[in-house]
Amino acid sequence: MVGTTLPFWLRPPGFSFRWLGAIEFLCATVLFHAGFSFLQARFEGSSTPRWPESRFLRYAAISIGFACILGLHINSDLRLNKFVYDGIFIVYSITAIFVGMLYTVPPFTFHQRIGGEVVLSVGLGMIPVLGAYLVQVGDLTRKVYLASLPILVATGLWVWIDELVSRNDDEKAWRRTMVIEFGPRFSGRFVVLALAFLFYATLFLAIISESIASLALTALFLTGLMWKIVAVSWKEHSCLERMLAVRKQAAWFHLAACSIIAASSLVIWIL
Repeated sequence: MVGTTLPFWLRPPGFSFRWLGAIEFLCATVLFHAGFSFLQARFEGSSTPRWPESRFLRYAAISIGFACILGLHINSDLRLNKFVYDGIFIVYSITAIFVGMLYTVPPFTFHQRIGGEVVLSVGLGMIPVLGAYLVQVGDLTRKVYLASLPILVATGLWVWIDELVSRNDDEKAWRRTMVIEFGPRFSGRFVVLALAFLFYATLFLAIISESIASLALTALFLTGLMWKIVAVSWKEHSCLERMLAVRKQAAWFHLAACSIIAASSLVIWIL
C-alpha cells in the first residue's frame, strides 16, 4: 500500500499510475512470501505424512517460479527514469530472493539465528515498499527509503512481539533469537519501548524530510494502542495469554500505520 501510493505524494516527473504493474507486483509479492514460507516449513522439519518434504519443495518452487515470471514481465514493461540503471528491477528482485534465502535456507537459516528479526523486518517492511514504488516510477530515491523506515520499524515491533510469544517453543527447538539472547525481561521491557520510540522518530523524520505527507501525523492517534503494547509487554511479558493479545495489537498497529501513511498520500493528491 505504502509503496504504491507514495508516488501520489512525491509526484515524480511524468508519473502516471500503472494498474497492471501494481496488481502484478502484489501477486508476485504474495507468491514470494508463500514460496519462502513453504521453504521455511521444509527446513524446520514440519513435514507430516500428508505434507512430506517433497510437497513443501514443490509448492515452494511453483510459487517462487511464478513470482519470477511475473517479475520478468514487470521488468519488460518497466518505464525507467533517465540515468537509472537498466537492470535496476533485476537487481531488486535478486536482492529480494537473497533476503528470503537468508531467512529460510541453510546454511543461513536466520529464522533460527541472532539477526533473523532484522532480516525479516527488512524483507517484509522495507523491500515491498521499494519494489512497489519502483514499479510505478522506475526509480528509487533517498525519500523512498526514508518513507519505508516507519513501516520497517512497525514490522520489527510485530516480529519482536511474536518472538516474545513463541520464546519457549523457540528454546525447545534450539533457536537462538535475539529475544532469547537478551532474555524475556530486557526484551519485553526495553526493546519494545525502544521500538515504540523508534517508530515515532522515523515517522517524524520521514515527515520532516517530506518523504511522506504531513497528514501521516494522524498516526499519533495510534499512540493509545502503542501504549497498551508497551505497558503489557513491560509488566506481563512472561504471561502467554496477555502477550497473545499484544501480538494481535501489534499486527493491528502495523496494518493501521501502513493504511494511514498510504491514505495520507492519496488524500493530499486528491486535494
